[in-house]
Amino acid sequence: MVEPIAFGPIHVDPDVILRLQKYRALDTVPPAVKDVARRAAAMAEALVEPQGWAWRGPIRRVDADGSVLIGHRLRFQSGTLARALKDAMETVIVLLTIGPTLERRAHELVGEEQYVEGLLLDTGGWAAIDALIKDVRRHLAADARARGFRLTGRMAPGFADWGLEEQRILISAFDGTELSVRLTETQVMLPRKSISGLYGLIPLGLTGVA
Repeated sequence: MVEPIAFGPIHVDPDVILRLQKYRALDTVPPAVKDVARRAAAMAEALVEPQGWAWRGPIRRVDADGSVLIGHRLRFQSGTLARALKDAMETVIVLLTIGPTLERRAHELVGEEQYVEGLLLDTGGWAAIDALIKDVRRHLAADARARGFRLTGRMAPGFADWGLEEQRILISAFDGTELSVRLTETQVMLPRKSISGLYGLIPLGLTGVA
């Protein structure tokens, strides 16, 4: 079953933008760069258009060879995924995006030769999608606990030995749903500031993967 995900206001932290740009000691960042990061964070908050969808389904099989069957037709091959789901009974698959507007504006700034502004705004988009996925996980974890489960960490095609080519299978969970996210032939999601994830629900008291 597919459900839309509702979002409140998205906060983009300028310090996160700077850390994503590899500034380790924030007290050494030049004031001018800090100012651009603050403006980029504010602009990012104004430009994000968050959308998200969640699909829930039972785990049918998890085999020792890494074969995983979820629902009636989602078949994956990954030893890492199989180990993460070995004690799980259900899964939640999520798809999130902040939309194309922020990325378009970042490209415009670069075209106007405002390179630092464009770079930090683009980075603000990644900070926003990171904030979205953390917010979604908090809600999923709380819902899982209320139902007697705990949530695994997020997995997605491209993690460890889970092949990126299975991204299309993962996204097919949302077939029949009108999505604003699409996959290219090389499994890249568009808009680029989009993210997928699969979580397992493990009954409380079992070992599993935290």
